[in-house]
Amino acid sequence: MTSPPFKVNRLIWFLVGAIVVCVLLYQLRSAIVPFIVGGALAYVLAPFVSWLERLLPWMSSRSGLKRALLIGFIFIVVALSVIAAVVAVIPPTIAELRHFIELLPQLMKQSSATFQKWNAQFEAGVPPEMQVLIRDSLHDAGEALRGMAKGFILRTVEVIASTFNLLVGLAMVPLILFYLLKDKEKLTPGMLSLLPREWHRHARQVIITINTVLGAYVRGQLMLGLAVGVAVTIGLWILGVRFAPALGLVAGIFELVPIIGPWLGAIPGIFVVLATAPEKFIWVALLYLGVQLVENTILVPRIQSEALDIHPLVVLASLVIGSEFAGLWGFILGPPLAAILYRLHMYFLSVWNSDDAMDQERAIPPDEEESEDELHNDDAEEVSTDR
Repeated sequence: MTSPPFKVNRLIWFLVGAIVVCVLLYQLRSAIVPFIVGGALAYVLAPFVSWLERLLPWMSSRSGLKRALLIGFIFIVVALSVIAAVVAVIPPTIAELRHFIELLPQLMKQSSATFQKWNAQFEAGVPPEMQVLIRDSLHDAGEALRGMAKGFILRTVEVIASTFNLLVGLAMVPLILFYLLKDKEKLTPGMLSLLPREWHRHARQVIITINTVLGAYVRGQLMLGLAVGVAVTIGLWILGVRFAPALGLVAGIFELVPIIGPWLGAIPGIFVVLATAPEKFIWVALLYLGVQLVENTILVPRIQSEALDIHPLVVLASLVIGSEFAGLWGFILGPPLAAILYRLHMYFLSVWNSDDAMDQERAIPPDEEESEDELHNDDAEEVSTDR
């Protein structure tokens, strides 16, 4: 049975509206960066604010003032923690990064010597025909990766250059974060009040889906990044690899990028160990593999099981498409946006199917229903007579 024209028109208007919203968000991507940062921090801090609000029963009659005071207290604690981290961690890390940059030419020369040594061993043990095939394949793969990396860096630089007012916007993040935390319960009713009443049910489901996916994704990725960064730092320190804190910080940051981020985060560590201590290469590689094995088998299923719930191929596609449009921001935000779109698609598909079923039930003529009831009654009488 074909769908009524008004349902098709409604779907068309919904798709047009979604496309318009996506285009506007893309055009305003520089301006919405502070709101993205503030929203991400709100997803992280909101559970702590709610927990403190339940833990402290005083001022229940003035919940707005109580929540504002608790948010101010959390801001002070976070600020003091950041200052302590900056004083204790950042200077040594910056010193190591500066030292690493100063030694970069020497490290590249040493790593090149290591590769030349391995290449000589490779040429001595592999037939010439096989060497040509392997080198051609590696050359093609290297050119492809070089092109992808160049395009990614250029798009990231373009996005950063287009956000010249980023520092001014980031100065607004604490204010945005404060109001997001304070008026969290008022945001959904306020947004729904701007829409027709018959849209409220679907709009509320859209808001719930976005909050669920983004909240779980942001908190999960931060926990994974912290766990991986600490594990890599401790492991490299035990192995005696130089720049262990800086390499752990890099691994933790790249963990924010799903699937390929952990492997990108391992590249600096492999590079450093090849340049400084090639004999430890196997142990460092096993360390990174072990951390990823523990993460993928234990941490990710527990932390991200409810966050994305989409196929890895979809995640990879969202990474490629996101990086094409917005560079680094697209890499980070592509997977959760894909998960949101998937869940919204499934929701509206179920609504569409349920509406079709209701329309089919309404389309049955009354006389057919009466004839079916009479036939059912006649069958029941025949059965009772036989008995």
